[in-house]
Amino acid sequence: MKYIQLVCVSVSLVLGGCSSFPSGSSIDRAAAQKVADSFMADLVADRVDGALDKMESEFVHQTGRAQAEAAMRNLFTYCGRPLDSEVKHDEVGFKAYPDGRRKPMRKFYYAATTTQHPKGECFFSVEVVPDQGSFRVTSFGPLTLQSGQLPDWLKR
Repeated sequence: MKYIQLVCVSVSLVLGGCSSFPSGSSIDRAAAQKVADSFMADLVADRVDGALDKMESEFVHQTGRAQAEAAMRNLFTYCGRPLDSEVKHDEVGFKAYPDGRRKPMRKFYYAATTTQHPKGECFFSVEVVPDQGSFRVTSFGPLTLQSGQLPDWLKR
C-alpha cells in the first residue's frame, strides 16, 4: 500500500511540475515555421552553411563551423539530402538543455524526396526555439519508419 501511495505522489509531483515547464504553444507558429521552412530550403538547395546560420549559436560554437557542417552533411547518409520539402505536422513542447535550462519549442515535420528515397519514405524534423529575440533551429534530423505504420498526419 505504501508503494502505491509513493507512486501516486511521485506521478503527481512529476505531472504538477510539467505545468511549470515552458511550452511551445507560447511560440508564434507562423514565425517559427518561417524559420523552419527557410532552414529546409537551405538544405534542399545544398546550402548547409546557410542552414547553420539559422541554428542556435551554441551548436556552431561548441563544435566549430567546419565540424558542424560535416556533422550536418553526415546526417544525409541516413536517408539522403532533401530535394524538396512539405510541412506535414507540428508539435509543441520544450527543449531541455544539459545545464538545466529549458526553452519553449515547436517541432515541425517535413516529408521530402531525398537523394536516396521517394517522398513519403524519409522525413525531417526541425525544432525551433526562441533565441535572443528571434527564433533559431535547435536541432533537426532525418526520420524513417522502422516498423509499424506511419501516423495519419504524415500520410496526408
